Amino acid sequence: MVGNSPDIDTILSRIVGDLEEFRPRAVLLFGSTARMRAGIPVAGAPKDIDLLVVGDQTPQIFESRNYDYPTEITRMRVHTLTEIARSLRYDSRPVALSKLYGNQLIERRAGRVVAACLLLGANYRSFGIEQIEIDGREDQRDYAVHQVLLGADWWQRVVDYARERRGPLKRFSDKIVRQDLFNER
Repeated sequence: MVGNSPDIDTILSRIVGDLEEFRPRAVLLFGSTARMRAGIPVAGAPKDIDLLVVGDQTPQIFESRNYDYPTEITRMRVHTLTEIARSLRYDSRPVALSKLYGNQLIERRAGRVVAACLLLGANYRSFGIEQIEIDGREDQRDYAVHQVLLGADWWQRVVDYARERRGPLKRFSDKIVRQDLFNER
């Protein structure tokens, strides 16, 4: 079942179907399964399904629900993701990076760093993000590869917002005209 796409497709459909009732803004597939589905060679068959679910009402039970395949669901509130996007847009790179890594140290999870990689796309390394270390070495896997399973329009708007670097000085002028916050709708 691991290397068989139709089974993974079925599992992904079930997961997205279960999540739809809680109206997440976006559901993204990332990791080795996303790379495999994009036709990018992976070292071996994916060992799990990695999902980022952006929404305010997603129950915690989804993190431990059994879908007959190892599934890791990272839940993130809308406000948290849009704050990451806002930091990528306005904060100086050292400030944005310290926020991301500081949070990773506090929470002991890399969810915010992964979300920043997904928001920045293939250029996340040029922003200065060094991905999660494995055994003291930098992880060379590409965390920008993802597939939007639900909420593609909203996700594209937040991506466009995050990638339009305005810097700390333009943040002030944007704040004056009340354009410094991501428009949810």
